[in-house]
Amino acid sequence: MGRRRARCGEGRNGRQLERSPCLRSGWRGEVERVGTGQAVLLGLVQGITEFLPVSSSAHLVLAQALLGIEPPGLTLEIAVHLGTLAAVVAVFARDLGQLLRAGGRMAGVAARGASSREHFARDPGARLLVLLALASGVTAALGLTGEPWLRGAYEEPEVAATLLLVTGAILWGAGRLRPGTRPLAALDWRDGLLVGAAQGVAILPGISRSGTTIAAGLMTGLDRDAAARFSFLLSVPAILGATLLEAVRLGPASLLQPGLEVTLPAMVSAAVTGFLAVTGLLRLVRRGRLGSFAYYCWVVGGGSLLWLTLAGG
Repeated sequence: MGRRRARCGEGRNGRQLERSPCLRSGWRGEVERVGTGQAVLLGLVQGITEFLPVSSSAHLVLAQALLGIEPPGLTLEIAVHLGTLAAVVAVFARDLGQLLRAGGRMAGVAARGASSREHFARDPGARLLVLLALASGVTAALGLTGEPWLRGAYEEPEVAATLLLVTGAILWGAGRLRPGTRPLAALDWRDGLLVGAAQGVAILPGISRSGTTIAAGLMTGLDRDAAARFSFLLSVPAILGATLLEAVRLGPASLLQPGLEVTLPAMVSAAVTGFLAVTGLLRLVRRGRLGSFAYYCWVVGGGSLLWLTLAGG
């Protein structure tokens, strides 16, 4: 057992870990040593940074580089993703229920052979469901196409810090846009393409998913509430897809390795803090305070670049 742990601790970058037996069995770093307290802390951090426009990926990359914190195992990543997914579902349960019913109505229309165009004109829920699918398709296409070229970016903390500055600029600009007046029911296919592309760009470490998608919605003239709601509804297929992909990579045998005493606290803490983060951000966006997060991104991004430069010198 001791020899295996020594090998599992080798390396902090992706290339080294890909050769490690830990990754092949679904582990990264010394995950065997993660206790309940650490799992709760991981869930807290993930729940906050997943939804607030500060880029959870940047915090992960910079924490590894500056603080020497090893990334969690894939099983724990799945647990905290399920927790954040539960948070969104809890906040938007009514909207998601309406979308499910709209999907049922669409299936009924298709079964009867009726005109889909006329149905979409009368059913805003069906139209929103199609636009979410369109945006998710754009995100998936960009993510799958760009992923092979972006692996190296997650090994370069300077990239994450620099892109965190870019996120700050996006948030600052979005905070100064004139408030739009278009409700969620006024979304069209061009809005879906733009917001989906914004979410696809957010696979870059340092680019905030929530920040860029809300900003893209505001750019189309959506009102603040509509832009935020569409962004969070769009996060459901994104989080679910990422979780399923990680589960497939890990395999069924490895999913049970850490035990519920570790994964359950991580999941619950991610769900609770995620719920608070979502509801808090909704209130701030409605009040036109999205741009206030720009200063945090600039401080963390600029401070990290300075630290990395001095440490490298």
